[in-house]
Amino acid sequence: MRTTPPLLLTLFSFLTLLTLLTATDPLQSFHPNPSPPAVTTIPAFPEQSDASGCPLDLPTDLFTNVKSACTGKHASGPLRRSRCCPVLAAWLYSAYSATALGKTIKQPQQTASYYDLPLLPNDSETCTDSLENRLRSNGIELVRANESCDVVYCECGIRLHQLTCPETFSVDSAGDLVGNYVVKKLEKDCLGGCSECLKTVRLLNTNKSEERSSKMHKEDCELMGLTWLLGKNRSAYIHTVSGVLRATMMKTESCTDGLPLAVDSTEINASYASSSFLHLSLAVSASLLLFFMLNLPQTI
Repeated sequence: MRTTPPLLLTLFSFLTLLTLLTATDPLQSFHPNPSPPAVTTIPAFPEQSDASGCPLDLPTDLFTNVKSACTGKHASGPLRRSRCCPVLAAWLYSAYSATALGKTIKQPQQTASYYDLPLLPNDSETCTDSLENRLRSNGIELVRANESCDVVYCECGIRLHQLTCPETFSVDSAGDLVGNYVVKKLEKDCLGGCSECLKTVRLLNTNKSEERSSKMHKEDCELMGLTWLLGKNRSAYIHTVSGVLRATMMKTESCTDGLPLAVDSTEINASYASSSFLHLSLAVSASLLLFFMLNLPQTI
């Protein structure tokens, strides 16, 4: 009859527990900081001066993601809007989030009549050339349909401008931009993936009017919610936000799988580290178990 040494049971239990702990989803650490139940806040961002030119914060991950989505294997071929535009938009809105939310704080909320006026020049025009130059310097060439149509605005319809949605966002007495209970729900649901996030984004403004001003305001509310998420925690939300942007840009009612989405490098690194450590733990556990089984004392 064989007896199992206590040391073996202790080691095996410890390694099994260690394996379970390393398998924890790394995304859980990305929950936004706790805030009061009714509202959630984001600090007032200082708007960059006009002298800075294009007010964008362009991280290295932007170039990696845009190159993958907008060029792929056929860099000289025509632009595939469904692949490129959502990823490009997610990263641009993330890079512009500090300025966009800062403008909402510093400038008064727009009235309905604002949307009936002709579109005025905004930061899209200022930033497009600067962005394309930065992309070229990183070996990325966005193929235009023609010389008069840039990819950012003309092909993808991305406009970097002041956002307003007084139904869900306001400025408190401390000068901070705050969101109501729907924004809090948005933060939670958008950690759960594209489908849940898309449903909640559409709750930011429930006006069903087909008037031009109402439709533009609804789009502003949705975009402001997504920009808020990216400003709050880009690493946690950018993958989901690019999926939601694809659904809204392609005018679909649901999220689409199988196409590239924006991914932050911290998400890749965390996932890789967790997977590698899990495999190592399993290998060590198996080796120790085999060793002790081969060296068990024989008793009759």
